Amino acid sequence: MTTNNKERQVPNQDQLAAAAWQQLAIIGGSMTKEDDITFNGNAWNIPAIYRDDLNSAASDIARLAASMSEQTVVERTFQYRPLDGAHATYRMLKQFFGYAQAKNDRGAPPAVVDISLGYVNGVEQRITVPFECKMILPGLRGGTLLITQKRTPQGLMFHLGAVVMKMHETAVKGFFDKVQEYLDHHSIYRGKAFNGAGEFIDTAAIDPSKFVFTEQVWATAETFIFSVMHDQHILAERGYKPKRAVLLSGDFGGGKTGMGDISAKSAVAAGWTVIFCRPGQDDPFEMIHWARLYGPCLLFIEDVDTIGQLSDERVMSRLLDAVDGSEAKHSKVLLVMTTNHADKIHAGMFRPGRIDTEIVFGPLDRPGVEKLAHIIVGQELAVDVDFDKVYAATAGYMPAFVAEGMGAAVRFSIARNHAVETITTDHLVKSLNSLRPQWERQEAAKRMKRELPPIDQMLHDIVGEHVDNVSVEVDYGQIYEQVDSAIERRIDGARIYRDNGDEFGQIATS
Repeated sequence: MTTNNKERQVPNQDQLAAAAWQQLAIIGGSMTKEDDITFNGNAWNIPAIYRDDLNSAASDIARLAASMSEQTVVERTFQYRPLDGAHATYRMLKQFFGYAQAKNDRGAPPAVVDISLGYVNGVEQRITVPFECKMILPGLRGGTLLITQKRTPQGLMFHLGAVVMKMHETAVKGFFDKVQEYLDHHSIYRGKAFNGAGEFIDTAAIDPSKFVFTEQVWATAETFIFSVMHDQHILAERGYKPKRAVLLSGDFGGGKTGMGDISAKSAVAAGWTVIFCRPGQDDPFEMIHWARLYGPCLLFIEDVDTIGQLSDERVMSRLLDAVDGSEAKHSKVLLVMTTNHADKIHAGMFRPGRIDTEIVFGPLDRPGVEKLAHIIVGQELAVDVDFDKVYAATAGYMPAFVAEGMGAAVRFSIARNHAVETITTDHLVKSLNSLRPQWERQEAAKRMKRELPPIDQMLHDIVGEHVDNVSVEVDYGQIYEQVDSAIERRIDGARIYRDNGDEFGQIATS
């Protein structure tokens, strides 16, 4: 068998890289606009101005060739989270060159980071990608790519920098364009649920049937949270704006966090991104920025009262303006906040255009109590339970208290019988009533108010009046905290209580 000399040869790695850079140069624009120099055919094409002076043409071409061999820096900051960009860059290096190779920087091992890509069928997907390191640009002699991040006024952004010869500048820009395109269509965060640290939440594991709320809470949430995401096109046709601010208020144990989980599941099902802003850990204003970039987005801020003094209208105004202000007119962000202290929020925040809807989480209604019993007790629940009596035994209880009482009935049965017997009306009522003293102590602690000695009350009032008359902007909350702290130190042996009922303890005389 003879071999045809004209048989196609298998391209080597350098040839493949050269072909890739030629394609990227086209993407970068070098062959879609008029250039100073073009390559076409086999003949020399020299501008007419050099007709009688080929020596000048040769000199100019030599200077151009020299300049094209000089090193230049190409940089771009991407409006995406740093690890999102690192993953996209890794994917594009693999797609165009078949590999992604890091450089050893002064003997230090290449930097890589293990990142999560979210959950598939309940299993977290992870990958290792280069980050905060220098990468080889295949086929470009001496070319170096730096994968890093950059601090901007909106937070940390992904940043790429390349050091290459000027002749390769356009091709590198084409590579950056492909990274941008990958981020726009295959971001690891868009359409998923995660927190400020970039940790994903497996919304597929959230079971809405396990959460119990009053019928009023369900109806309001369906209208002002779920429908906003699932019926956005219908709402837009009717002239309703996509951005809304919803406040979930109520005492501890009312189910506000659970509503956030259900909302997240509903959002992801609708193709929305979900960001959970962790109280005391994430900057809410930075999270708002990410919500706009990864929109449409549900931004869930738990314990919004940790951001600042809720009684100061300016604090909440700044937060809402960041979501719904002039900079966010074309974004789709649904802001859902929770608080245990709605009474402290400035009344002006509840006018139309600010907080659109407040959903109050309180004691369960009768249907909610019955549903919760079926969830907690299960098939051991007697068929003839008198839920009117059971509901009466839950008077004033938040859902967490009701769940605790019903769970105790099951535990009592296990302790007595080493198995779960049939749970009757009497079992449930007695178990719920056993929590009544605990509930009453908690309620008493909430109602307990501290009465100040006259001189301290006068001091408090005088300082407050002075602050209110100051024309410049001041931090009201901080001043009042300092005054209250000074007053507390004056009260010898008094027991001071926090707003949530927890006791500070004995205050010693200073």
